[in-house]
Amino acid sequence: MIDILIANKNEIAGEGLKTIIQSKTGNRVLGIANSIEYLEKKSSKYFPDVVVIDFSSDVFGVKAIKTIKKIYKDCKILAITDKLPKSTVYNALKNGVDSYLLSDCEKPEIMDALADTHAGKQFYCGEVIDILAEGTEAEKQGCSGVSLSEREIEVIKLISDGFSNKEIAGKIFLSTHTVNTHRKNIMNKLGIKNTAGIVIYAFRENIIK
Repeated sequence: MIDILIANKNEIAGEGLKTIIQSKTGNRVLGIANSIEYLEKKSSKYFPDVVVIDFSSDVFGVKAIKTIKKIYKDCKILAITDKLPKSTVYNALKNGVDSYLLSDCEKPEIMDALADTHAGKQFYCGEVIDILAEGTEAEKQGCSGVSLSEREIEVIKLISDGFSNKEIAGKIFLSTHTVNTHRKNIMNKLGIKNTAGIVIYAFRENIIK
């Protein structure tokens, strides 16, 4: 069972998401919040695994993400918004968004994003990757989802710290071949061609500081 709380100013959009989400057995929508005050009021009643938020409105801005993390310390955050400037997307990820879709993504992708986010993975619509990769050598991904495992995120961090495949293998107790496979999978998922692209991605995602 995945318990989900929807944070959306638009009642129609919130109800639409609720219908989509609960069409899959095992997904339970606890409620639809139209303000931070509502979330705070219900904090003793609701214990969501995932909060699905549209932070692009004047009610739920980027700052609301930090507030939600304080109210629901153990929850994951999946953002679903219209296309926003790169700086806004980056700030949202930096402030605690775990996964990110654009509002024109289809139902299967929403379901995949919820499942992966609940499992501790990061799931990004390919168009979000395109936004973050503007000005880099990344190839355009379209709107196919990008899901990174915890192990892949760990490998990204170590690559960005300058370690070779052999050194990474020693640090996380894997074979060099397995690390190389992780590296190839990461580059394929993100649509980047070299280590520099991985480092740029890690910086923009606040994986490295």
